[in-house]
Amino acid sequence: MLSAMGLPVTMTTKKLAEGHPNVLDVIIGGNIQGVINTVTSSGTVMRDGFAIRRTAAERRIPCFTSLDTARAAIDILVRTNTITMCSRSRPTATGGSREPRRLVK
Repeated sequence: MLSAMGLPVTMTTKKLAEGHPNVLDVIIGGNIQGVINTVTSSGTVMRDGFAIRRTAAERRIPCFTSLDTARAAIDILVRTNTITMCSRSRPTATGGSREPRRLVK
């Protein structure tokens, strides 16, 4: 969904117990601008999801738990020119640098 909108996306699927680097390492590393973490009911997945959402919140990184909410937020950012697509299909913050803004899902 986000890639189709021209946003660079890095998908990290490694579970936290499976070693490093995992999604927490990516969030802590400060290389992302947002997280999409959909919730499921499995015990381990619930604990991982809590850690992911908490780590994102502690670093003031937006975290979406619903794909339609993430889509709505991106649509608003594009419509209000908060994020614009440049010629190489990389978003830029209005008035900011041309570095890609990455989302982890």
